[in-house]
Amino acid sequence: MRIDKRRLYHLDWILICNGLALFAIGILNLVSATSSFYSGSYNFIVKQLVAFTIGVIMILVILHFDYRVIINQSKWLYWAAIALIVLVIIIGMAAGGARRWISIAGISLQPSEFMKPVLVLFLANMLYQKKRESVSLGLKDIAAPMLWTLIPFFLIVKQPDLGTGIIILLTSLAMLWFVGLKKSTYAILGVVGAVAPFIVWRYLMKPYQKMRVLSFINIDADPAGFGYHAKQALIAIGSGKFFGKGYMAGTQHKLQFIPEHHTDFIFTVFGEEWGFVGSIVFFILFLTFIYRCLKISLNAHDELGSIIAFGVTTIIYLQFTINVLMAIHLAPVVGIPLPFISYGGSSLMSVLASVGLLLNINMRRYMF
Repeated sequence: MRIDKRRLYHLDWILICNGLALFAIGILNLVSATSSFYSGSYNFIVKQLVAFTIGVIMILVILHFDYRVIINQSKWLYWAAIALIVLVIIIGMAAGGARRWISIAGISLQPSEFMKPVLVLFLANMLYQKKRESVSLGLKDIAAPMLWTLIPFFLIVKQPDLGTGIIILLTSLAMLWFVGLKKSTYAILGVVGAVAPFIVWRYLMKPYQKMRVLSFINIDADPAGFGYHAKQALIAIGSGKFFGKGYMAGTQHKLQFIPEHHTDFIFTVFGEEWGFVGSIVFFILFLTFIYRCLKISLNAHDELGSIIAFGVTTIIYLQFTINVLMAIHLAPVVGIPLPFISYGGSSLMSVLASVGLLLNINMRRYMF
């Protein structure tokens, strides 16, 4: 197969280099985070590198097809993702009180992670068609998109995985804002948004999830119980001070004070070892990546590409923001991975697939 040199030239190489830098930081951080585990870092690093390789292959496949061709298959991708999530609920593997994974050919996958970019494609297709008919969308226009969002939302929360459910719900709302709504629609969504937390609290949240919210309000109410994660995360990051303790020199995570410090709380490892200065550099690198993603959305050839790019950018931004805020006790503890950094094959592959869509959209704005 002959490679079109124009495609290589029009790739966003700054975005690619930025993403590779974040992944390299993630691997180095993961080595430190898992060095004290019984099996050591080897198994974790190998699995993460395998997931990265699969993710790169996914990017190459995505780049091969025009994103408008991919969007035409979004309906089938959506229902395939829904089927896998339902299968997880029925026969999925349970761990830590949740049933979120399924084994396919000996490989554990978390289908809810792949629902994130798939839902963006599915919603973008519907919203693009609606946008062609009306400048601003009304309540009737967004009824179907919200319905198709709530189906995976409730299925994922049932696992339970409130963090992923929150991400897909907030992403869908951000996409609605991006395409533009009527003032009356904003008002109705505002009322629903004000009532929804009470419904979620009463009917959807598990007791331990409620306790996490309460411990966020008062971290010292149960410092040895539900407030333990947040309390230890603050101690770890605070102990890094200005310049940090140095690479592989963190003590809080090595002594196992911080649960899940290689997944949801991996920023605590970085903050402890690299301190305030290192964290600022890390934030700049991440925000530069987000900026490049938004620039792709702004410069897309058509509105369809712009909506898709904005949607996947929102997913990455929300995960980064909520994960870091959770680690420094500015958000309740929820299961949201840090893109490129947290250990988890499904999360990494999902992020790389999203990057593939961004590169696809940027590349083809020059090729019509």
